[in-house]
Amino acid sequence: MIHRKAVILRAADIARHELPWVQRLNPRSQFSGSPLSRIAGFERVGVSRGRIPPGGEAFAYHAHEREEEWIYIVDGRARLRVDGEEIELAAGDFAAFPAPQAPHLLANPYSAECVYLMGGERTASPDVLEYPELGKRYVLLREPTRTAFHELGPAEYPFGRANAKPPQPWRVLATKGCGSAIAEAVLALAELPYEREEVNYEEPAGRARLLEHNPLAQVPTVIAPDGAVMTESAAIALHVDELVPGVGLLPAVGDPLRREALRHLVFIVAAIYPTFTYGDNVARWGGGEPLRAATNAHREALWKHMESVARGPWFLGARWSVLDLYVAVMTNWRPNPPWFREMTPKLAAIAAAVEKDPRLAHVWAANFA
Repeated sequence: MIHRKAVILRAADIARHELPWVQRLNPRSQFSGSPLSRIAGFERVGVSRGRIPPGGEAFAYHAHEREEEWIYIVDGRARLRVDGEEIELAAGDFAAFPAPQAPHLLANPYSAECVYLMGGERTASPDVLEYPELGKRYVLLREPTRTAFHELGPAEYPFGRANAKPPQPWRVLATKGCGSAIAEAVLALAELPYEREEVNYEEPAGRARLLEHNPLAQVPTVIAPDGAVMTESAAIALHVDELVPGVGLLPAVGDPLRREALRHLVFIVAAIYPTFTYGDNVARWGGGEPLRAATNAHREALWKHMESVARGPWFLGARWSVLDLYVAVMTNWRPNPPWFREMTPKLAAIAAAVEKDPRLAHVWAANFA
């Protein structure tokens, strides 16, 4: 048997091969690395030495489906975010990520540099790499000197019965500028064809039309292609998320962000929405101006709370969700856009970003033009 020559890497060799890197999917990514295994000629094992400066992060929050990885802290401290938990790591600590991995991210929020070793397999190609906060998945293919990311999109179904009837559109009973705009936006983003029927719930004819399907005579009232009726914007969003999960209205089941998304979704419809139910027509509930003033003040306090927990650039952080649709629609209501721009700038920025989405242009034109 002919043996291959052993390789000894001196400290100077390792330092000479160190290069700065960024992960473009994470704007806070900032680290440097020396590819030890590549320098040594390994083909099946990956090992690198990394350095994260104070305030920097390594890769984006990610998980491999097939590859296994590990981290060993050599010097300094780091904070490991794994599966929604925050764990402090110090020199001598080891973290392992068996496949299929839990999502993870290594960051250095401390004042000193963090030096660490990281390693894993190089034989599990092709692999599937998931970025749960970004709603992105990639097929990962390792090339000799780089790694190729091929983004995965929603499933397509190109085959069908030749004599099948074309799918019937959804029907949205909508009132201009109201919560039905959220249901319209959800269907538009999911690319589910729908027809919009304008009704005014404040007029007798509109109320009678809604009462045919909705005992509350409210919008949104949505009629599915099979004739089933759906009401309540959150229920519609959850149902469409199940029908077309690839659109990413909510984080996937099992993603810790889903808990946060569901919490704030219900907060919006259970806490903020009622301030309009009881504050828009106070006489209906036996109240007067004191009730209107109280609901207005309470609503402003609730929106300030939402501002305090919004991460930016989207409500959940790097990942867009249906919460951003709610913000975009509801910031057009009282206390009106100028108040949001002054008092809740993060929410106002989210609304402005959503309104620029060309897929929603017809929704805004129908509701807020």
